Amino acid sequence: MNTPTTWKTESGSVSISPERGRVLGIEVAGHQALWSPPEVTAAWNLGGERLWIGPEADWHWQRLGTPDFAHYKVPPALDPDIWSVEQSRDGFFSGSVDIAVRSPHRDAHLTVRLTRSVELLPVEDLAAPGSGIALRTCTGMEILDGTPGQPVDFWSLLQIRSGGSLLIPSVGRAVPRDYFSPTPPSELSVHPTHTEIHIRGLAIFKTGISAAHSAGRVAYARPVQGGQLVLARSFPVYPELFYCDSPLDALDTQGDALQFFCDDGSFGGFGELEHRSPALRCGIGPQSFAEVATTRLMLLSDSEFSDWKNQWINHTTP
Repeated sequence: MNTPTTWKTESGSVSISPERGRVLGIEVAGHQALWSPPEVTAAWNLGGERLWIGPEADWHWQRLGTPDFAHYKVPPALDPDIWSVEQSRDGFFSGSVDIAVRSPHRDAHLTVRLTRSVELLPVEDLAAPGSGIALRTCTGMEILDGTPGQPVDFWSLLQIRSGGSLLIPSVGRAVPRDYFSPTPPSELSVHPTHTEIHIRGLAIFKTGISAAHSAGRVAYARPVQGGQLVLARSFPVYPELFYCDSPLDALDTQGDALQFFCDDGSFGGFGELEHRSPALRCGIGPQSFAEVATTRLMLLSDSEFSDWKNQWINHTTP
């Protein structure tokens, strides 16, 4: 495995692996926001922020029907992830990887090129109380070959430490839909302007929110010594475009732009904050797509967090 590189700032540090195209960790004041397995191996593409392609039903699930992790496998092209590094310096890296996948249960294949750059932003770009770290991530995808009409998207997954709550501002009242067994009612609260999901490791569940109801920002707040550790991400959403990832029992519906996963310890004990791109279709329409996302990590006092949460939900702060 490659040795991670560390970017240090006055507030904390960022651990990155350009050869894997990912951020492995972000910390401020000694508090780590992301989760990684105790021992990093190539057994499964876990840890930090990773980039996958979908739809999951086409490439990951070995059979359709009722979700059963005994029939779930990460495509070899995504596990392990081995990127070509184009630039790598303090505070910036960029790279690319070609991914070839084939459906395990139907005649469909695809080859895409993913590109990604991560840049450490000046702390003044944080635009929030207190100190912290800000990152800009630019991600691109281009279809190189595949089955005509086959849809494909990419999705960024931030693996987070359990013990906190997701704060998801919405356009109108957004009721998440389940991907596995029903989400325990104690772990989900739906409000007129936002949804709150607890990541406490009490059960395995996954939920999704459509682009039509997504405000393009999500935050994860976890209590730590000194206040609340807040990991916030902003990204573009396109309600008018096609999203291709849906629950296995609703594959013929518009897919979700946001997805959230909670592990009960079966896979190591973590949560996931996921956002997806609109889908491309092989040979039909645009064959490339790119987006820019901003990730912020802050340590806020309880009083700062109360004010920030209200602003975040009501979109009076970036």
